[in-house]
Amino acid sequence: MHVIFLIHGMGSHEKGKWSKGVQEAIGAHYDPKKYAFLEKFHPFEKHFEFVEINYNDHFEKYLDEAKKQADRLGDWSKLAHPIDLDELGLLGELVELASKAPSKTFGVTHLADVALYMATDIGELVKNSIARQIADRLDPARFKPKDDSWSVIAHSLGTRVMTEVLQAGFTAVPSLVHFGKVRLLMQVANTSRLLQKYSPVNAGDVYHNIVFPSVNAAAGCCEYYVTVTHRLDPVAFIEEFDPPATFGDHRTHLDEVYHGVKLGLTDITSRHIHDLDHYFEHPEVHTTLFRYLLPGSGKRQPTKAEMETAMEAYQKKTLLAQVTDTWRTSLTELKNQPSKKIQEIFNVWGKFGALIT
Repeated sequence: MHVIFLIHGMGSHEKGKWSKGVQEAIGAHYDPKKYAFLEKFHPFEKHFEFVEINYNDHFEKYLDEAKKQADRLGDWSKLAHPIDLDELGLLGELVELASKAPSKTFGVTHLADVALYMATDIGELVKNSIARQIADRLDPARFKPKDDSWSVIAHSLGTRVMTEVLQAGFTAVPSLVHFGKVRLLMQVANTSRLLQKYSPVNAGDVYHNIVFPSVNAAAGCCEYYVTVTHRLDPVAFIEEFDPPATFGDHRTHLDEVYHGVKLGLTDITSRHIHDLDHYFEHPEVHTTLFRYLLPGSGKRQPTKAEMETAMEAYQKKTLLAQVTDTWRTSLTELKNQPSKKIQEIFNVWGKFGALIT
């Protein structure tokens, strides 16, 4: 059995429910009638198992506690030390926003998660929770490394969280390597590089830590690494994860174990372009996932004709998307907004939230 862990990003995620859309989107496209190379490994549930990982409840608890101390947040015992004054100010603004009705705005449900992650000690709590959930499923009573394998699909803030989990897990004693390498680490809307300079948890340089793919059994934490970016998703394109030739052991590009997927300006089938299931609607995204989940080093793949047919169907969906030219223009203009400082990044994300909600 191949276990696929699903790691959510920022925002509200109801346990047991948030990943259903993602699972359905992936399952709908895992069809040997569309892609013949899947025939040997069909049906999906015979070979693969989704495991939903949750950590949003920790943010909700922290936010509730922060709201009670909003007037003296600077003395809050859970603040990361040292903390940047800009980060503290940003956290204060979001806590104040969360204290007012309505509290289910994009700033509260999404941006506050990132601010809490950067400005408080929640990182260790979240990492420990995720590592425990992964270890529970990979328990020797249920998982045999000689016969079974595992992969990770992480999204948005979850890509940074998983970078830290894997960095810690594969350098610790005992190590996650006991369960074997991650076959595929797929990072969708990858924030690991963007948040590297803001996270209080040091996982090293994302291009030169343990979180890289390698054919060398002793190097890296995974066999394959895929990053998926949308040109109009500011969570993905600000400080985009785009590794140099020296990534990892300097062989990731040469050995073709790293793969980047970049969706274009017209790749929109709904207003919710940051959503994980929206990403997986694109044929390039879900077929890349299938290629590297299956044994064979990604060599098993769709034919040119199959991809052309899949893209034709996808493009029809883009034409039916309920979006206006004005909305597209507003979204495109976010790429020209200042995004060097943390407050500027959150300003862009706030404007993005207003466009997709």
